[in-house]
This record gives sequence, structure tokens and C-alpha cells, in this order.
Amino acid sequence: MRATPGWRVAIAIALVLAVKLAVFSSLGNHPLLAPVGQLDGAYYLHLARQVAEGDVWLASPDSFVGRTPPPFFVSPLYVYALALMLKLGGGSLGAVRFIQLLFGTAAVGLIALTARRWYGPRAAWLAGALAALCGLFTFYEILILQASLDPFLTALDLYLLTRAIQDDRRTSWGAAGAALGLHALNRPNLLIVLAGIAALAAAAALRGRFTSRASAGHTRTSLGHAVTFAAAGLVVIAPATARNWRVAGEFVPVSSHGGINFLIGNGPEADGTFVRVLDLEPSIAGQWTGAEAAVSRKLGRPATASDVSDFMYARAWRWIRENPVDEAVLVARKTWYALGASFLTLNHSFPFYANDAGGPLRWLVVGPSLFVSLGLVGLIAARPRARPGYWLWAAYIPLALASVVVFYVAARYRLPYQIALCVTAGGGIAWAIDAWNGGSRRTLATAGAAAAVLVVIARWPTGLDDGRAEERVRMGLYEIAAGRLSEGGGWIERGLADHGFPSAVHVRAGQAYEAQNRPAEAVEHYRRAVAIDPGQPSARFTLGRALHHLGRFDEAAAELELARPGPQGDAATRLLVLTEARLGRQDRVDRLMAQVDLNQLTADQAREFATALVEAGRADVGAEAWQQAARVGGLATDYEQLGLALAVAGRSAAALAAFEEGVRRDGASPSLRLNLAVMLAETGRRDDALREATEALRLDPGYARARELVQTIKGSGVADSGGHL
Repeated sequence: MRATPGWRVAIAIALVLAVKLAVFSSLGNHPLLAPVGQLDGAYYLHLARQVAEGDVWLASPDSFVGRTPPPFFVSPLYVYALALMLKLGGGSLGAVRFIQLLFGTAAVGLIALTARRWYGPRAAWLAGALAALCGLFTFYEILILQASLDPFLTALDLYLLTRAIQDDRRTSWGAAGAALGLHALNRPNLLIVLAGIAALAAAAALRGRFTSRASAGHTRTSLGHAVTFAAAGLVVIAPATARNWRVAGEFVPVSSHGGINFLIGNGPEADGTFVRVLDLEPSIAGQWTGAEAAVSRKLGRPATASDVSDFMYARAWRWIRENPVDEAVLVARKTWYALGASFLTLNHSFPFYANDAGGPLRWLVVGPSLFVSLGLVGLIAARPRARPGYWLWAAYIPLALASVVVFYVAARYRLPYQIALCVTAGGGIAWAIDAWNGGSRRTLATAGAAAAVLVVIARWPTGLDDGRAEERVRMGLYEIAAGRLSEGGGWIERGLADHGFPSAVHVRAGQAYEAQNRPAEAVEHYRRAVAIDPGQPSARFTLGRALHHLGRFDEAAAELELARPGPQGDAATRLLVLTEARLGRQDRVDRLMAQVDLNQLTADQAREFATALVEAGRADVGAEAWQQAARVGGLATDYEQLGLALAVAGRSAAALAAFEEGVRRDGASPSLRLNLAVMLAETGRRDDALREATEALRLDPGYARARELVQTIKGSGVADSGGHL
């Protein structure tokens, strides 16, 4: 086979890297791609930084917000790869993304080399071009997610597996197994591929059909190759298993989230995509701490990570046994989703960045409908009959597909077999060219018809949300928070056009405007939310709160009353108390206060409520809230405010006791000393009052009110004007 000139390869590699860098330049600093909040990337970044700072085994509670270190609950490879890239790049996420793009460029080269070995030079160029022009692959390579490594790891799997099959050397089989083991550390579901290929290789060896040679000796060697392949993969994943045992005392081969993912894809709530199960928060935090808490409640004892996974698996298998027909339909649906072109989003929506964000990503037009249809046809029609072991290599595709369908389908989970299909798509196009040139028009027509049917299946509308509308909303919220209100409003309106939860979008937009001190715009969005869903108490609450802050108390009271049956009922009732106080409806305030459970308030909630009540002219009721703040918070300032509220309400004895407790907790507070002095003077204890006022003046020699009170007590014996109250 004639070698491709080196300069052509160099130019091709340079062009691929240039395309990827152009996308990086456009989106590398996009605000919505920052790994923050509850996004998966934020957890990877946090753990990677802990590793980079010295907690290599992730054994410190500090790495897990003070909790006991668990088994890995995310795929571990990317944590360590990200830590290394952060070290190499001086902590810069831009440097990390650049390194990931270098891996992506290498992936294109490995895809081309794999296609060359199976299908020839023309297929190599075609497969490489398909991979380079697939925007989805490059998009994932600029994210702070484990999916950024999938193009390279998959391409490495395919190339080394090709080498192993074609060269038939033990070292090559060991390298291929190690590559798949490494990939399983990034995608634990690919353990299915590792086990499947090892089993197929062993079965082929035992049948004596692994290669064209069929001697007994060669059969035994080939069986040894299968064992070497499997053993190398297990050796690579062993450090993760050892870490989980060492740190958490549990046998978890890679990560602990298999059970919940299985339930998400095979339970009563399952629809083939990511769904919420057991009312858990749809985030890594939900899968980690939320799942542990939920299963602990079910079991009646603290649950380990293994307990959680076993519980989820058992629940899913029970549903499968009881609903076999529904499960069969679900598997068929998941297979369709897995082979389809619809983007099934988790965290970030590729359609938004390709179509709305602008930049060169929109010109990378190769997508799943093309390489899935051409790849599946090429898998069969272009099979190289003269190359033994092809079907063993090709088994990677259905095994990778099955590893997704077993759980649930998301766009980034599909990357391994989509990348593999780039190879067979290149072979299929090369075969079609040869068939055309060779006059095999009938065969070509049959293959073309099959490809057309597959395109229709892949592109058939699923009705699923591709996340584009949500990204538009997030972009709008970001712009509003940055003070670019016009741009933000435009993005919000574009998002509302297709969003599945428009009422919730209006509430979020209203909250963003409130944060920017734009209450009028906030009220407009809240009213639109209420118009869409009049029975939604949460929308009523946000509208009532905004109207209250605008001083439109009559309107606010009506909305807050309707909000009280909802999940924010306690907050709505407290705000309604303040609203009615502003309207001077004292009887209504008293009746509502009887329904407020102050004991349930945190110290901060009690302080806020108490302050607002005093400002609204109900210091008597405010004193009750300050009592809760003092009881929970225990700060000297809480007792001081309690004393002030009690004094205004005319409860001098109680106020005196509050000030005394405040001084006991913080004797160095001049204002507390002075307020105590005033109350002592009012109750006739002149000597004690003089002592406290003098102490306040000593603590703060410039305290004019304290000096006035001292002079008043000494001069006339009456404390009538110098008090702090």
C-alpha cells in the first residue's frame, strides 16, 4: 500500500487544528460554558483542583465539603486528567481547553489511520474529513467535562484494537485492553465493551476461526491474547477500585452511580432520557448526597454508596420483571434515540452554540444523521472480506450502542459509537465510489436506499427538548445580570418561543430584574407567569413580593393570599403580615401572626422578619421574632435588638432583661452598655445606670450620647434625653 506523502498529512493535521482553534476562539470564554454552580463540570473542576493541590487519593473530607470521602461518584479519569492539565497550564481553563483540542486533533488522525488499515487510503481521508467537520466532537472538546476526552479515547480504542487484530501480537492485545480500561475509567458503561470484545475474542479462538490459521497452537495463543486483553483492562481500572476500597471501604470497581443511572433508564419514570427519580435533584449533588439520604430513609439506616446502587438496581429490575412489554418498548425507543440525530441535552445544548451563539461551529455541518446512516451501511456493505477479524473489531459499535441503551440516552453518551461510525462511514463512501466506478449500480442503489431509510429514522422528530430554548433563557438571564437589559430581554423572548415551561421562565426573568432593582420589569414578567398558570402559587408569591416592594400593598395582599397554599406558604404568610401591617389592618396582622410558626425560622429569617415588622410599626410583634433570632442565633446584637423592640412596645422589664443578657454575651459593646443604662435609669436604678453609661463612655470616649446621659444623671437625676433608644 503506497504511503501518503508526509507533507499532505502535516497540512491536514494543521487544518484540523486550525478549525478546532477557530471554534475555541469563538466559544472558549463563553459565559454559559463556565463550569460553575450545579453543572457537572463544576464538580470535576473542584475535585481536579483538590487533586492538584495534593489530595491525590481524594481522601480528605475537605475535598467533599466536609463529608466522609465516598467512592468515586463521577468518572475518575477526567478528574485526574483535568488536574494534570491544570498543572501544565498553570491553572488556566483556557490552557485546559487547548490541550483537549490537541487530543481531539490526534483523534482525527487515529480515526484516519484506523480507516486506512481496514478500508484503504481513500477511506482514511474521508473518515478523517467526516470527523474533522463534525462540530459535535469539537464542541465537546472545549467543555470542562469528561466527554471532552471521548473522541481521543474512542479513536485510541479503535486504532489499538485494529492493531491487535491485524498484527496478532500479545503486546498489541495488551495495549488494546489497556486503552479500553482507560476509557472505562472515563465511561464506566464501556466495561460492557471491554467484556464483550474479550468474550468474542475468546469464543473465536476456541472455535479456531480467529485468523486464517487454525492450528491448535494458534488457537491456544489467540485465547491467551483474549485473556491478555481482558487482564490489561482490569489492571488499568484497578487503581480506581483500590482507591474506593482504601478511602471508603467499599468494593466499587470504578464509580458508584451505575445503579441510579440504570433506574433512570429502566424504572417507572423512565422515558429513555434523563428523568428525575425518587424526587432527587437532577444534578451530581442529587445523585451523590440526595440519593444517599433517600435510600437511607427507605432502609431505615445509613446507606453506603453500594447500598444506594444496589437499591436502585433492585428497584429497576423489579419494574422490568413486572413490566416486560413496557421494557421492550422502552428499549426500542432508547435504541431509536441512540441512533437518532436529535440532541438530547445534559448541561449544555449543542444546537444553541451551533445556531444561536454564532461563530465557525455552525459551518461544521457533519452530524449524526450523516455518519450514522453512512456508517451503518458501510459497516456491512464495505466490510473488507480479505481482512480477518473485521467483525471482532466491528463489534465495538453494537457493544458501545448497547452500553448506552442499557442505561439511558444523552447526547454525550453516544460519542463512542458515533466516532466509531465515522470510520465505517469513510469506508462506506470509499466503497460507494469504487462501486460507481466499477459499474455495480444495482448494489449501490440498494445501499443508497438503506442509507436513505436510516437518514429518515435518524432525523424523524422525537419531540424531545434539545435544550436550545433553555440556553437562550440562561443567556438572557446572564445579560440581565450584567446590566445589558435590552439584550437580555431579547434572549428571554426567543427562549420563550419554544420553552416547555414558560411560566417558570417568566418567574426566573422577574427575579433577575428584581436583582437589578428593576421592579417594574419584574412585575411585568410575574404577571405574565400568573396569566399562563393562574393556579401556580409560586408565581403568585413572586408577584406579591414585587408588588410589596413597590409599595402597592393592596395588590400585594391579594396575590400573597393566593400564594399561601403553595410550597412558599410560610414565606407568603410572613410577607402578608408585613403587607397588612403597612395597610394598618391590625386585627388581620394579629390573626395571621397566630399562623406563623416562629420556631421554624432560622436566625437570619427571624432577623429579617423582625426588622421589617418594627419598620412597619409593629414593634410588639417584632419583639417575638427578635426573641427567635436571639434564641437561635445567640448573638449579643440579637438581644440588643430584642431589647429595643420590647422597649418600644412598652415592656420595660423584659427589655432590661434582654439588654442585660446582651451585655453578658458582649460586655465590650458601647451601644449595649448605653441601652442598658437607659433602661436602668427609667426603672429608677440611677447608680447602676451611671455605672453602665460611664462604661460605655470608657469603651468609646467619643460616644456623645453616653456623655449626655452621664451628665444628665449627675446633673438632674433624670434620664430623659440622653438615651440611645
